[in-house]
Amino acid sequence: MGDIEQELAAGRMDPPQSTGLSMETDMPNIRFVRAGEGRTLLVTWKNGAESPVDVSAHLARFAVFMSLRADDVAFREVSVGEWGWNAHWTDEMEIASDTLWRLALEQGGAWLRAWREAHRMTQAEAASSLGVSPRMWRYYEAGEHLLPKTVRLACAGFDAQARAA
Repeated sequence: MGDIEQELAAGRMDPPQSTGLSMETDMPNIRFVRAGEGRTLLVTWKNGAESPVDVSAHLARFAVFMSLRADDVAFREVSVGEWGWNAHWTDEMEIASDTLWRLALEQGGAWLRAWREAHRMTQAEAASSLGVSPRMWRYYEAGEHLLPKTVRLACAGFDAQARAA
């Protein structure tokens, strides 16, 4: 095809359907995964963020995971799947990275909300006492942003300080 034909063909083509998403930046991708306590996976995401993700309810929901529910050794054999798109045990037993991301968002928000309510604080009070902006606190509790390890550690530090007093 000559230059003129290529220009004519390009002019007839529709623009891309979605310019907002890119596979490289918008999709959750796992860098490292290991088994934690019980049926929790400790996931390190491609951006370096870390999340504990309790997968016990997910494993209970699907029969294919029966052996992982009963066998601690098998559960600990988790690895990062091809290209970081899943937590992998066998070709039949994998949990997609976007499922783990969703669970991390939900569980992180629920954990933070429970921590705040246990201390009988408003969102603004809790955010102020840990040095987090109120806006980010609301994002974390709503599950809109991944709960950073630093915030979990700040909560642990707050609790340790309160016990020492």
